Amino acid sequence: MNSEIVIYLVIGLAFGITLGIILANVFSPKSRKFNQLQRELEEAKQQLSTQKQTIVKHFSHSAEILDNMAKDFRRLYQHMAENSNNLISQEDINSLNIKPTINETDKPTINFMKAQPKDYASDHSGLLKNPEQKQ
Repeated sequence: MNSEIVIYLVIGLAFGITLGIILANVFSPKSRKFNQLQRELEEAKQQLSTQKQTIVKHFSHSAEILDNMAKDFRRLYQHMAENSNNLISQEDINSLNIKPTINETDKPTINFMKAQPKDYASDHSGLLKNPEQKQ
């Protein structure tokens, strides 16, 4: 009977130590902090995923709008090109006597300065003089 008690005590001690370690890990402050950080990490991942989806939607919608604009401008150009021949002919353009307005004398001159400007004053301002020296 003495050996049976010892066996039960060893089994109970092993079971108690195992149960104590498990409960200590579950209810310890480190465990709570770890679980809180784990939840915050999952929330941050979810927010990042949502933000990425929003950005993808934004850029795909922007690309669609730009594509529509390009198509509209292409249609406008084709319309102008097709109808320009119907509205005015080359003979009408020649009869207007339009001359170029830029002449050789109208070109801007670049060398209008004779020397580089000074970045300092030619005379002393007197700011660093003592009040006795200013008089």
